[in-house]
Formats: sequence, C-alpha cells, structure tokens
Amino acid sequence: MSESREPPKPVVPGRACGSCTLCCKVMAIGELDKPAGQWCPHVLTGKGCSIYAERPHSCAAFGCGWLHWQEAGSHWLPARAKMVIAAQDGARLAVHVDPATPNVWKTAPYYADLKRWARNPARYGFRQVLVAVGRRMTAILPDRDVELGEVPDEAIVVSGPTGGGRHAAFVVRPDDPQFARVRAGGSYVAGGKGTS
Repeated sequence: MSESREPPKPVVPGRACGSCTLCCKVMAIGELDKPAGQWCPHVLTGKGCSIYAERPHSCAAFGCGWLHWQEAGSHWLPARAKMVIAAQDGARLAVHVDPATPNVWKTAPYYADLKRWARNPARYGFRQVLVAVGRRMTAILPDRDVELGEVPDEAIVVSGPTGGGRHAAFVVRPDDPQFARVRAGGSYVAGGKGTS
C-alpha cells in the first residue's frame, strides 16, 4: 500500500518530539530503501536525525499524528505508546506499531480510541483506520477488526459498509481487474455492491 504524506498541520500547543525517534523505526523511508519496522541508519536514538538538514523529502513532509492532532491524547506520545499515528491520503488514519510490541494497539486505552475513531468517520475525517506492524495490517472497522496480512506497497486497502450494519475490508492488488478503477477513486464491485 503506497503512502502519501500530507503537509503537517500546526503542532498542538505543549507538544514536541523531545527525545522520541520512533517514527525513524516504524515508518518506511523509500528514498533510503529503509523498510518499516527497522531503525533508520541515520537515527541517533533519543536525540534525532544525524542528517536532519539533508533528510529525505518523505521525512521532512511527515507529520506525527500525536504532534498535530488534538484527538490523540497524551498517552499517544510515540515513545510511550510504542506507536506512531500518521494521516494518509486525507482519508486514512494509520497507526504504525513498533514490531517489538506488536499487540500494544489492542490494549487500553489505545484500542478504545481506535474503535471510537473508526465509528465516527464524519467527526474525525477518516474513512479508514488501519494498524500496521511492518507490512502486516489490520483494518479497524466499526463492527469488527479484519486482519489483512502483508499488504504490498502498490496494493490498495478497500473498506466500507456492506449492509445490515456490517463492514468489510480487503486488499486490492495490481493484478485485480478492478485495480485501475479503484486506484482512480472508483468503487470495488463485489457481488453487485460497491465498496470504497
């Protein structure tokens, strides 16, 4: 699943990275061929980036959700939570989990927050809430969670209501005949009903 990063919003008053460098581990950095879940070779743990002035564009454009989103309470400080919140494509909230603590997202108070965000897309502005541990992803839906497995960079995660209060989520890969339509913003047609 490709990730486009949006320009960061203003920092929430009183918040700063401080000694937190978890984004340098959990986020993939394409320009450096650094996969998600591994420390960047340029990080100075607890201090910051050794190439900060020349850091890749994806790093410079990244906006940590805890820094920029008031709805992420103080418990979401990545160094404490062992997770990094990232907004993607203006409609997706992704929570990138430190592989050293792969189930932390299932604990209180984090899981309750994830479900609240998934159940209120109009309020929070996200149509999808995803949890990523490296390339392994889980879609957090209003009625359940769906394990998606390893999601390749070029794939698209589709989710939405299917009727009767149920929701679905699945991965559309480039070899799917509907991939081009979904990538262009169209609905995925499964059993005669569209899901986006």
